Amino acid sequence: MTAEKPKVWATFDPIPSVVNYLKERSDFSFNESGELATREMIRAHLPDLQGLFVTLRDQIDEPLLGEATNLKVIATLSVGYDGIDITAATQHGIWVTNTPDVLTDATADLAWGLLLAVARRIPEGDRLVREGKYSGWRHNLMLGTDISGKTLGIWGAGRIAQAVARRAAGFNMQIIYSNRHCKGEFEQATCALCVDFPELLQRSDFLVLAVPLTPETHGRIGWPEFNLMKRSAILINIARGAIIREEEMVEALRRGRIAGAGLDVYVDTTGIHKKLGDLDQVVLTPHVGSATVETRENMALLAATNIVDALQGRRPQNAVNEITNARAQTEPTRAPQNAEVL
Repeated sequence: MTAEKPKVWATFDPIPSVVNYLKERSDFSFNESGELATREMIRAHLPDLQGLFVTLRDQIDEPLLGEATNLKVIATLSVGYDGIDITAATQHGIWVTNTPDVLTDATADLAWGLLLAVARRIPEGDRLVREGKYSGWRHNLMLGTDISGKTLGIWGAGRIAQAVARRAAGFNMQIIYSNRHCKGEFEQATCALCVDFPELLQRSDFLVLAVPLTPETHGRIGWPEFNLMKRSAILINIARGAIIREEEMVEALRRGRIAGAGLDVYVDTTGIHKKLGDLDQVVLTPHVGSATVETRENMALLAATNIVDALQGRRPQNAVNEITNARAQTEPTRAPQNAEVL
């Protein structure tokens, strides 16, 4: 008699190759509505599930986990996992996994795309031409700011921060960064200089935020920090919206306290267009740091591999918690078999 396959459900519709991969190894299904999964939808599936595949939009808290009596693993299609109650999952013996590394380059590329777009006023220029307002070259038309030779400041020193710094080499920039701990390998690879946070704010011509959202970083940047920055400074946020006190940032931009901003993340998407949409010195993207075909495929594959590892009794490669009372006996981690999927 064939053993019953473990049940796995995704709150979204994964790419076909990952669907096939999971169907071969589990009783897999997913949210086919085309809409975001509701809390009620997640709750309805939880009691029977051994594996849950989520995105960063899904909130998995203690009340839900308390109903997930068979759940062994939650895999999120993201690096960030602040929507999952890690403490509660650990107490219930549930692995939580994320997808680091594979989105590093794509997110760093977007940071530079935003930086270039704001500094050289690319979206403004595009609108000018499309609206038929361009009548020919003028010496003072669409003046932006130089990038080469300027100071790039980075808050953070993780994979994405370091990838952003490496891309600065072609612009002959001085790189400074601030982090809880200075990293020698980062400095050797990029000639970056570790400075304290106030100095980072004061010296940066371009300030890139690349830190995780934690109690220490939540709401860390507001009026006092904007007042330390150069009036010519440009802020780039590819991290999390809640790191910035958003209303104070809007005022800083409106008053010219800083020169511009490129934003891919927000505290709350509701009303963003009303707050920032009429500011030409701001470039807005809809949280697309990892949104390339190749990167999203690799993220989905990695997450699926983590699920299978946990269900087959191995420690998932990208576990963000440590389980001593896991709901399955663990074995050494198996390397992902990428060729099986893509």
